[in-house]
Amino acid sequence: MIIESIELKNYRNYERLHMDFSSGTNILYGDNAQGKTNILEAVYVCSTTKSHRGSKDREMIRFGEEESHIKLNVRKSGVPCRIDMHLKKNKAKGIAVNGVPIRKASELFGIVNVVFFHRRT
Repeated sequence: MIIESIELKNYRNYERLHMDFSSGTNILYGDNAQGKTNILEAVYVCSTTKSHRGSKDREMIRFGEEESHIKLNVRKSGVPCRIDMHLKKNKAKGIAVNGVPIRKASELFGIVNVVFFHRRT
């Protein structure tokens, strides 16, 4: 599985972000509090429907906004797949895989395989 790109709109500290990844190793680096973990969290959310931080959906929406979007493009066994996630402050999240809405988180599992290590400071 290869993560090809991610797009964030009104997610955490990002008004908008589009990031393409190489098929090899990708390293996110920068100063503290610049949003590196927010990108990793967005990938995790698209994999599991939940935040590793235990955050509620409304807490992942950028301050002052009503909704947020995450689009994750992956390639698994040579087949492209797009996960679209729509977070709203006072409604259930909407999730679609390749444009087809899903109803249960279990339909999402296995598309993006992640292992997430996080150290709280």
